[in-house]
Amino acid sequence: MSARHRLAHRRSHETIAIEHNNQRFKIGIGRELVSIEAAQLGPVAEVFISAQKVNSTIDALVCDAAILMSMSLQYGCPAEDIARSMKRTPSGEASSVLGVAARLICETAEEKANG
Repeated sequence: MSARHRLAHRRSHETIAIEHNNQRFKIGIGRELVSIEAAQLGPVAEVFISAQKVNSTIDALVCDAAILMSMSLQYGCPAEDIARSMKRTPSGEASSVLGVAARLICETAEEKANG
């Protein structure tokens, strides 16, 4: 197993509010600053997800799942592999808010690559 990439203390963080299956969530995407002077961001390194109702069962589950997703990224698992592994509806949409978060991570990485 590869070593975990330890994150720097200063990181960029973007929060996105979404609604999935008639429930509201906030997804936080954290990336390290590669260069503070040039404001250059690195790849997504952490994910936070919270449900609208704090401390509910769904909030605890999505929070824990986001921690596992973050650790997978920090151990070198490509975001695309995570997104591809998530359950889908028959129409191909993400079945869970975790799948939505994984798609957002990939879109964020793609936007960064395309400038």
